[in-house]
Amino acid sequence: MSRASKIHKNEESKICPECGAPKVNGMDCWEQLGGVLAWEADDPELLAEHFKTVASYNLQHPSQFTDRILADLRAVFIEHLDNGLPIMEMRKRLGKISGGKNRVLKDKSERHPVQHDWKMTISDVYIPNHPENAAQRVREWAAVIRQEL
Repeated sequence: MSRASKIHKNEESKICPECGAPKVNGMDCWEQLGGVLAWEADDPELLAEHFKTVASYNLQHPSQFTDRILADLRAVFIEHLDNGLPIMEMRKRLGKISGGKNRVLKDKSERHPVQHDWKMTISDVYIPNHPENAAQRVREWAAVIRQEL
């Protein structure tokens, strides 16, 4: 059980049906992601990890994405973590497949979340009123996801 799951055990019924993250201070996982992204404005180290933050969240919420974009996101995420693929190259690759008429998101009627028991979720990164060391928590989160892919 992740640290966040233990801390928020009394809120178990209030977990994301896809990533399994518990609510934190009444915030669902999407709102927690927004909290981490807001911290980026004051933390250049965290801002440098923006791709990992967004990609980690998206990889833990795959039901909203088309199979093609999800496969390509997974591939660049792995190449970035394993081989240091630069951010600009990742943007270039993902931009090619997500531009124009290419669909990225599935229609809402096609989304069928399946809960996965991730060892770490956004709730392990978003610690209310504690933005310090968030960049390190994002790196750990990405590494855990990489191990589970």
